[in-house]
Formats: sequence, structure tokens, C-alpha cells
Amino acid sequence: MRGWRRLRLDGRAGRRRRTAKKGDANKGDGEGKSGSSGEQQTPDPGDASEFKPKHHTDSGGGAEKLKVKGGDNSVQEFGAEADTSEFEAAAAVLHNFLDARAEGNWAAVCQYLSKSTIESFEKLAAHTKGGDTSCGATLAGITNPNAQAALKAEAEKADVGSLRAEGGQAFLIYTTDGTILAMPMADEAGTWKVAGLAGTPLN
Repeated sequence: MRGWRRLRLDGRAGRRRRTAKKGDANKGDGEGKSGSSGEQQTPDPGDASEFKPKHHTDSGGGAEKLKVKGGDNSVQEFGAEADTSEFEAAAAVLHNFLDARAEGNWAAVCQYLSKSTIESFEKLAAHTKGGDTSCGATLAGITNPNAQAALKAEAEKADVGSLRAEGGQAFLIYTTDGTILAMPMADEAGTWKVAGLAGTPLN
């Protein structure tokens, strides 16, 4: 009887040891999975050299037709209507900006941004810990991936109607799906640059 009891106890102990080992193994697996899922991937800013500008045709016509009846038309009445060459140059920059943004090529997006806008992102990146703090990487990190469909639609449908300029500042007024939008622009050494990340609805 004593021998039988010893075998029985040893058997239970063996089962307990095997259960403990299995539990330790599962715990290790869980820790490994947790560790891998906790890793954060650095957003890809894209390659500016891979961006290819597209040709766009705009209706133009000036800001008069883009005024909102009974609304605030301070943007439509800002400064004066730019000449055709200035309008076309600024519109091309805006389209390139919108297309690069739609492709998620943030490095290319930064090529069309004004210096002051880029500097604001550099200040934002300075507060982050490590990693790529370039303009493109910062934009990639703060942009919601779920917004890409809307950005593509805006890039495809954008129709620029007016460039209202005064000194080195201007607003490009464009439409997309019936919405009138204004994008701030800045003249830097004779080249128009985008001075914002998104157009502001005017209607």
C-alpha cells in the first residue's frame, strides 16, 4: 500500500510538473507575441524622385463666379486676380501637391510646401523621441491612412478657378464636387508654394 501511494503521489506530481512546463511554454509564446505586436513601424514618407506630375485642365474664369451668395467672400475679394501665367504656375503647384498627397508620397508633398509650413512640422517633430523627423516622415505619421480615398477623390476632381494675390501671399480657389475651397499660397523667390495642408471650405 505504501508503495502504491508513493506511485500515485509521484504520478500526480509528474502531471503537475508537466502542466507547469506546458504553462511556462504557453507563457513564453504569449510574451513573444506580445513583444512583436508592441513594435511600432516607422511610417514610410515615400520617395520624391518617384513622383511624376500629371497634366490637369482647369476652368479658370476668376473669383467672381465662385462667390457665395450671402456668404463671407473675403477670400474671393482678397487682393486682385492674378494674370494667366501666375494662375497657371500656382495651379500646377497645387495639383502636384494634391496628387502627391493622394499617392501618400509625403516626401514629394514637402517639395511643394512653403518654408514656413515645413518649419512648423520640424518644430512638431522636435518633440518626438527618435526616429525620422523629416517633413515627409512627420506628415506620414500624422495622416490618417483611412483618409487616402478622400484625398484621391479631391486630387482627381480639383478644378482651379482663381488665384487672388497680394504681395507674396495668395489664395488659390478651387472646386471639388460642388464644394468651393481655398488654399493659402506663398511666393518664395518667384515660385508659388502651398502654405497649408488642406483647402478651407468657403461654402
